[in-house]
Amino acid sequence: MRFWKAVLLLCLGGVVRADLVTEDLIIHLKADALTGLADGGAVTVWPDSATGDSVDGTVRTVSGYGTPTYKTNQINGKPAVRFVRAEQDVMVSYQWVLPNPSAGLTIFIVCTGGSSGSVERAAQIGAAAGTASRMMAVDVSSGSSGCRFNNGYALSPAGSNPISAGVYHIGIRRMAQGGRHDSLYYAVNDLIAEPLTCNNPANVMTFDSAGNHLSIGNGVDTAGAWWPDFYNGDLAEILVYNAQLSLQQISQTAEYLSTKYGIPFQGASILVSESGGNTTVREGGGGDTIEAALTFNPGAYPVTVRAEDVLNPAQVQVLPTERVFTSSDWQSPQSFTVAALDDDQMERAVHDTKVKLMILTDPSSPYYGISLNPVWVNIEDNDCGSLGFSPADFNLDCRVDLEDFSIFVVEWLGCNIPDPTCQNFAG
Repeated sequence: MRFWKAVLLLCLGGVVRADLVTEDLIIHLKADALTGLADGGAVTVWPDSATGDSVDGTVRTVSGYGTPTYKTNQINGKPAVRFVRAEQDVMVSYQWVLPNPSAGLTIFIVCTGGSSGSVERAAQIGAAAGTASRMMAVDVSSGSSGCRFNNGYALSPAGSNPISAGVYHIGIRRMAQGGRHDSLYYAVNDLIAEPLTCNNPANVMTFDSAGNHLSIGNGVDTAGAWWPDFYNGDLAEILVYNAQLSLQQISQTAEYLSTKYGIPFQGASILVSESGGNTTVREGGGGDTIEAALTFNPGAYPVTVRAEDVLNPAQVQVLPTERVFTSSDWQSPQSFTVAALDDDQMERAVHDTKVKLMILTDPSSPYYGISLNPVWVNIEDNDCGSLGFSPADFNLDCRVDLEDFSIFVVEWLGCNIPDPTCQNFAG
């Protein structure tokens, strides 16, 4: 039987920073940044919290349309902004300049799946006129979800929608300048790209420098009029990056959101297993194995797992010293053989060391920055012949006799006579 230990991005045992990625962040709306509002209060202005950029993505209500409301304690103790489809709630930031159109967009949203049963656009980013293939509409419909482009779409197939009506999720959408509709990267609560069904899949995206807007609660068509696709749900946070974030950056931002809102997110992880739940070897005798496995395709960035004894001189030999996982073999676990170095040192019957596991990969890899806990290795000594070492051999002479008993008695008495150096009398 083999026992697995999951070492996840940003979790105990595999530590990566859970800080929010702020580079190239141009718009950041978060409900917990709203102040002075009671539960049910009207949200007429939602300030853009992104700093250090030239875009003011602050959204405001639109005359003649509904006003969303502030709702307290909606998810993990955090507030959200509620949009009601029947009220046609919508907010907009108008006419801002996209700093680097050639970099495309990466969008994160934390919201509930739409609950109307019809098409729902939680947000739309890009051309203020709704020009086809010059904007991204964030579709969170309960039937299928993904992106709409006003002359086509890339949506999850019917029957396999990763979001559910009324349930919060972390949605990620990434589109490159010049990317085809069917090149959309869309993932929900993990890094795995959702399968997409597209119409007009070969249509190419072009992001403009000037004349952009962000609308929340719906989007406009190619004539600049509102679609009937008003959102019916709660939105806690939306982030817009003017960049193609790497999977490592996506993981980092998503884990930040996961921690903040208590939404489970499955990032890239490395599983380390030990046979029988531990690793035990014997000098001059049998070895043991440690296995490593990946949970996510490393794509263009191979992942190397390097293993070595932490002690110098080493107590064990690990072969091979490295295992490399690629996009073609990542689904198969790879093993390391651990063998004790047979020295002539008189050591305890069972002593130990640790095998250090290091991860080497490109900074753009979702596995970059993972640190793994070392694996403890128990080593059985053989310097007292084939029967090995007895734990009762206190003087390490390969015999258990009265001299060992005498040592045991002296040590036992030494810590049974009241003595602050042996006992704790604080209680």
